[in-house]
Amino acid sequence: MKDMFTGELGPGLHDISAEEYHADPCPVPSLSSTLARLMLNRSPRHAWTQHPRLNPDYESKDSKAFDIGRAAHRAVLGKGGDFVAYPDHVLAKNGAASTTAAKEWAEEMRARGMTPVKAEEADAANDMAAEIMGRLAFMDMAFPPARSELTVIAEIDGVMCRAMIDHAPEDPRQPLWDLKTTTDASPQAVMRAIMAYGYDIQAAHYTEVWKAATGEERAFQFVFVEKEAPHECCVVRLGGDSMVMASKRTRRAREMWRHCLTTGQWPGYPAEIVQLELPEFYQARWLERETFEAEVKQSTGRDVLESAYLWQAPEHQGTNPWA
Repeated sequence: MKDMFTGELGPGLHDISAEEYHADPCPVPSLSSTLARLMLNRSPRHAWTQHPRLNPDYESKDSKAFDIGRAAHRAVLGKGGDFVAYPDHVLAKNGAASTTAAKEWAEEMRARGMTPVKAEEADAANDMAAEIMGRLAFMDMAFPPARSELTVIAEIDGVMCRAMIDHAPEDPRQPLWDLKTTTDASPQAVMRAIMAYGYDIQAAHYTEVWKAATGEERAFQFVFVEKEAPHECCVVRLGGDSMVMASKRTRRAREMWRHCLTTGQWPGYPAEIVQLELPEFYQARWLERETFEAEVKQSTGRDVLESAYLWQAPEHQGTNPWA
């Protein structure tokens, strides 16, 4: 529970705002899923830069690109900052939120904890919510707000860890849930997104922190929903082998975090010349093209013509008319 003197949170479940969570409410700098992915996929220095208590120059990035995602979370989960549509009178004639009035209005709304969006984006968020709710109802599921956006904190391997769960059903037999907005929710595209953004690490981190804090061993499911109509969604649970490998990654992230906190050293990329060999499939594509072009030249006689033109061209020209 919350410490009344320091404002720091100890291990367990907590219902706090996203702003409090991202500011890191733990007694010592804690490891989140985002920081773990930065440690593993980029470098410890990148993780240090994105921690509000470690980096004295840290500035929160409130990107417009995330506004529709925040609005969708609010519409689906019923928790978090509300969203509100720009009034028509502050917009430019073409509907853009580029006027001084629109910028001032948006700044005021954000100061009040609300996310400003275009009217069509607000409609899209509500449509996404309706699509997700319909899919959940088909599975006899729902997302009551009281169990949404719960913060869980636990110490694992000597490292304080935190996670904000989009939805944790009260029934311990039910999985933890995370909502993702995307441009393509087809299974193939979702698989690519999981690999590209390290969402398998997120799944392992969330379930491990939850178990350490509550003793409950839960599954983890994503619901990916498309930002554009028809707002199709895809519910995904990673297989056992994938979760085993993801757990190896989270264990390594905790080792790195503990070492960096202890030593105060947060290295970036190697300070040396890195020699890279491009993968075989990249070279194979060129070899295929080279073979194809050679076959085309031979079948059309173009190779003979090129040789003849080069032989007949004046020495000072030095050009190939077929190039």
